[in-house]
Amino acid sequence: MSRREQWEQVKQSMLGQAMNPNAMKEMENIPDKACGLCKNFSENAYASDGRGYCNVLKFGSDIAKQPPVYVTKGEIGLVTFFNTDASRCRYFDRMKLVDTDGTECADPAYRRAQRQMEKFNK
Repeated sequence: MSRREQWEQVKQSMLGQAMNPNAMKEMENIPDKACGLCKNFSENAYASDGRGYCNVLKFGSDIAKQPPVYVTKGEIGLVTFFNTDASRCRYFDRMKLVDTDGTECADPAYRRAQRQMEKFNK
């Protein structure tokens, strides 16, 4: 696979769910094991649409496949959304605290500003 094709795949993975017309409705459905509840998930603060990156899995990984594909070496982190089902991910490590108050945060590692997470925690 050429470098250009790799970047095209990255672009599609980043825009795929955001360009979906039903994306807002789908964001209301959060699985029990969601990427947004994992310690390895880093939210993209610029986009603020729920997209983020996995700190462990790299580009080429696919946790939706059966069996899942895990790539842990590489430069580009796996682009994922906070509501992606992580039930098959062996690297899932649930956060003990999910901070849904974006106005008050002492530790950025716990900052999750998605409004959708408020419903999940109640």
